[in-house]
Amino acid sequence: MDRPAVLKTLTVAIDGVAHYGTYFVQNSVVYVQSAFGSKATHVGGSLPEMTAKLLLSEIIRARAEASH
Repeated sequence: MDRPAVLKTLTVAIDGVAHYGTYFVQNSVVYVQSAFGSKATHVGGSLPEMTAKLLLSEIIRARAEASH
C-alpha cells in the first residue's frame, strides 16, 4: 500500500512579492497548488522542492500574463 503524500509549503518571490503554495510528491510526480491554480510534473533529476518552486513560479507568471 502507498504511503500518504506529505503536504509541504513553499514560497517564491517574483518581482519582490512573496507567493505561497503547497506541494506534495506521489509516484515521482510533484503536485503544486496555490490560490492561482495548480500544476504537476514528473520530478526528473531535480529535487522535488526545486521542481515545486519552478511550477509555482509558472503558475504565478501565467496568472500575471493573463491579467494584462
